[in-house]
Amino acid sequence: MMLPQFVLALVFLLAGMIMAKYPPKKINPIYGYRSMASMRHREAWDYAQRLASRKFVLVGIVMFVIALAEWLLDVQAPANVLIMLGTMILSVVYVFQTVEKQLAKRFPQN
Repeated sequence: MMLPQFVLALVFLLAGMIMAKYPPKKINPIYGYRSMASMRHREAWDYAQRLASRKFVLVGIVMFVIALAEWLLDVQAPANVLIMLGTMILSVVYVFQTVEKQLAKRFPQN
């Protein structure tokens, strides 16, 4: 059953689309991409929200393709669970690393 992989892909895709359409107006501890670098000042916050939303959409699409490939190849447990967990962890690390790298490049600390 591949439903969890498709749901996970949909969650990332929708989160990115919602963040892009309705970015958080103010720096806050609840909604949006939050890190020390993104919350440093408003310009960094706005930039991080735009960048992270695009990354989440990209990750959602990649996860959907992986889930589709698993389904077509009829990958069974426990391999499909490991692939799903690995994809999720790598996706979060990818978003965090790329956004933080771009924030550091665009807003260097003095």
